[in-house]
Amino acid sequence: MKLLEKLGFKDKNENNINQSIESGNEDYLLVYPKSVEDEVNRTISSLGFIDKDIPENKSLEEIKKEYQENKIKLKKINENLEKIKNDNIDELKNLPKTIDFYKKSSKIKDKMLKGRKYFYLSGWVPESKLQVVKDSVEKYEDSLVDQKKNSQTIANPPTKLKNNKLTRPFEFLVNMYGAPNYNEIDPTGFFAITYMLLYGMMFGDLGQGLIFILASFLVEKKNKIFGQLVRRIGFSACFFGIMYGSFFGIEDLIPTLLIKPFDNILKVLVASVAFGVILILISYILGIYNKLHKQKDLEEGVFGKEGIAGLIMMISFILIILNIVKINPLPMKFSIILLVLSIILMIFKQPISRKMLGINPIYDQSSADYYIESSFSIIEALLSVFSNLVSFTRVGAFAINHVGLYMAFEVMSKLVGGGIIGIIILIFGNILIIGLEGMIVFIQGLRLEFYEMFSKYYKGDGQKFSPISKL
Repeated sequence: MKLLEKLGFKDKNENNINQSIESGNEDYLLVYPKSVEDEVNRTISSLGFIDKDIPENKSLEEIKKEYQENKIKLKKINENLEKIKNDNIDELKNLPKTIDFYKKSSKIKDKMLKGRKYFYLSGWVPESKLQVVKDSVEKYEDSLVDQKKNSQTIANPPTKLKNNKLTRPFEFLVNMYGAPNYNEIDPTGFFAITYMLLYGMMFGDLGQGLIFILASFLVEKKNKIFGQLVRRIGFSACFFGIMYGSFFGIEDLIPTLLIKPFDNILKVLVASVAFGVILILISYILGIYNKLHKQKDLEEGVFGKEGIAGLIMMISFILIILNIVKINPLPMKFSIILLVLSIILMIFKQPISRKMLGINPIYDQSSADYYIESSFSIIEALLSVFSNLVSFTRVGAFAINHVGLYMAFEVMSKLVGGGIIGIIILIFGNILIIGLEGMIVFIQGLRLEFYEMFSKYYKGDGQKFSPISKL
């Protein structure tokens, strides 16, 4: 207490004089009543202060001298630490990888079967990397790699996706529906191309597309995949903006290379349905390939509503509609015969396919229940074909609506007499179109992909291959 007395403080029973507290290179002396000791201690602890005992029987000069000596010692310690760091820089750089390795090793050990002398581990390895794994394991004594094909182990092995840089970001959207199982094709490539086309057709504008591209670089800093998605649909919007001759909604600044949607409403709606027909037909073909080649499912591949019978129903339905509008590519009778044939194949799919394959029993349930259920499924299939075709009219409708929405803001701009207020209205209109309509078109594109196309060829009930390390 001699130091405190020199500084002019007097010791009283009701007061508690706390020890010196150091923060960085500064010392603080706190004096407070003993009754608030707990509150003060909690406060200074939360601020990161460290308590130091007040030296007994030492003058202020002695304390300063000791402080300088300790400062020199600390400097030497830091120099030694820096030298150790520089001498072991390679090991320190690899330390995070080493820690990660031990973490993953611990997880693997927990999933291994253990004996007194051996471990047993089962896992999936890409066929192209099997030799790498064998070489890594067999260099150790008493180790063995036993290779088995997926059909001999688990019915649903994981799927390793292989896509190029253009289509890889669309894996995120595909996985929103579900990862592809091992016995179906990865739809990412087809999805990426068709989604970009659909988005551009519905949101074709060169100026607004360029805004998407610029914004994608900012978005990519926070979410790399989503930023890349925005950039790709931005390029698609730019392309169709050039085709439509639209720049921030203005249609007389750049030449139109293809068509002006608002001036050709009927053509745009017909073209969107025709494009939808092409996409649905391709979807049927992909589904048939999956069922017959990948899954070896004759019943659904040939006689199912997403199989060859369903494809025939779709074609017959289109031919009937074309005959009604007097285009007549084939006689109406032929179209009706195709429709009836597809219905018969669907109704009798189980007995016919099982007779062909020699499978018994012919029915999974009573024959009466089977045919009642099949009849209702035919109604569902016909409604599905019709709704699929009608759904694609929204592609043309959004292309027309995109221009119409800007025209509404253009009219409001003229009503206020143009000028600065008119320009502000046009800018606000473009911001609203980019934000609101851009999001709606994004969702509508997903809807067309998920419900009109995926339902024909994609289950998405698989699991992604998640390796413990990159091979």
